[in-house]
Amino acid sequence: METNNFKEQFFSQIYDEHVDKIYRFVFFKVSDESLAQDITSETFTRLWKEISEDKEVKNPHGFLFKVARNLIFDYYRTKDRNPINLDNVDTILDKNQDIEKKAVQNDDMRIILAAMDKLNDDYRVALSMYYIEQEPVSEVAKALGKSNGAARVIIHRAMRELKKFMEA
Repeated sequence: METNNFKEQFFSQIYDEHVDKIYRFVFFKVSDESLAQDITSETFTRLWKEISEDKEVKNPHGFLFKVARNLIFDYYRTKDRNPINLDNVDTILDKNQDIEKKAVQNDDMRIILAAMDKLNDDYRVALSMYYIEQEPVSEVAKALGKSNGAARVIIHRAMRELKKFMEA
């Protein structure tokens, strides 16, 4: 009994700490609230399965981002869809901003998302985790399955590529 209680507390703590980050990460990729909720839910379901089967999850944060990323890839592979929908940009912005500021940010976000749509998947994941979620390089590296040095290079190259697309 105590083991199950410990597992539930462990899972609950991880869920509370990461659910918003995972949801934003997924939403940024799929631009659909319902789908983002489904993928986020499936991500945490897979974490729970690992925990309940007594499998060691050394880095829950990295595990969650990797699972979410794989689920997103699976979705696009099976659906042959465009990964970024510019119609729902305002959902990821702060709803408490004044209307003028929000409109300007919406336009800026549309430009950025349009440019990010041209990047490869690793570049998109690296930029969204590092700059939007403000994750450390070590977490980006784990999500990409790369070394910290390789993740830094990917972030740098992704930013350079993004700037090139935005200037075009």
